[in-house]
Amino acid sequence: MIPTRKFAAVLLATVAAAAAIAFSVHAQPQIQLPMPAPQPTAPTSTLNHNLILLDPAHGGPDPGTTFSDHTLEKDITLALAARLRTALTAAGFTVVATRDSDPSDPLTPDQRAETANRTHAVACIVLHATATGSGVHIYTSKLQPPSPDEDAYPSAYVPIPWESAQAASVDQSHRLAANLASALTKGNLPVLSGHAPLRPLDNLMCPAVAIELAPLLNPAGDPTSPADSDYQQRVGAALTSALQAWRDQAEPQAQSAQPSKMGAR
Repeated sequence: MIPTRKFAAVLLATVAAAAAIAFSVHAQPQIQLPMPAPQPTAPTSTLNHNLILLDPAHGGPDPGTTFSDHTLEKDITLALAARLRTALTAAGFTVVATRDSDPSDPLTPDQRAETANRTHAVACIVLHATATGSGVHIYTSKLQPPSPDEDAYPSAYVPIPWESAQAASVDQSHRLAANLASALTKGNLPVLSGHAPLRPLDNLMCPAVAIELAPLLNPAGDPTSPADSDYQQRVGAALTSALQAWRDQAEPQAQSAQPSKMGAR
C-alpha cells in the first residue's frame, strides 16, 4: 500500500532529525579524565642477600706466585675457595665461584667480572696469596665514589664505564672490608688493609674486596704457609661470621645498566 504524500513528508523529516542528532552526538568532543600522577618508588634492590661470589685468582697456565716449598698461588686460592664455600653454604649462603678446578683455559679477568656482575651478589671476594708480609691482607678498589651531584646509578640506556664499574659500590666495599678486618682481628689473625688496582675489582658492580693470604708469623717457629689447612680454616670461619652479619647490613643497589667494556684492557 502506497503512503500519502503528507505521511511520506513526515516520515522523511523524522529520519532527517534522527540523523542530525546522531551526528551531533558523534561530533561531541570526548571528555578526558585526568590521570593520577605516578607515585615515585624507591629503588628496588638488585642485591641477592644470600649469594656470595668467590673468585680464586689465577689458574691454568697462570700459576701466580710460586712459594719456597714450590706451592703455587693458584692452588692455594682454589683450596681456600673450597673451604670458604663449605663454611658459607653451612651458614645458609648460595656460593658461585668463577672456577672450582684448574682448567687449562681459565676465564680472563674481564670474563670473571662478567660472571660476578650477573650474580648480583651481596659480596664479591677475590682470593689471592702472597709470600710477602704476614697475616691476611684486605684490599679494596682505588676508585673514588661518585660526587654528590653525580648520578651514581645511571639509567639502563647509559652504559657504565667498564674500568670504573666499581665506583658506585666502593663505599659499600669499604664498609665490607672493615667488617671482615674486625672479624679476622677477633680471630687473632693479623690484618693489613689497603687499596690496590687488583683485577677485576674495578670492574665489579657489587660490594667487593680482595683477600690475600700471607704467611702467618710464629714467634717460636717457622711461618705458617698460606697453604696450611688449619690457617685457611681459621680465615674461612672469620670471613663467614662477618659475611653473615653483612648480609643484613648491605644497602640496596639500584644499578640496572651493564658496564660498557669500551676501552677495556
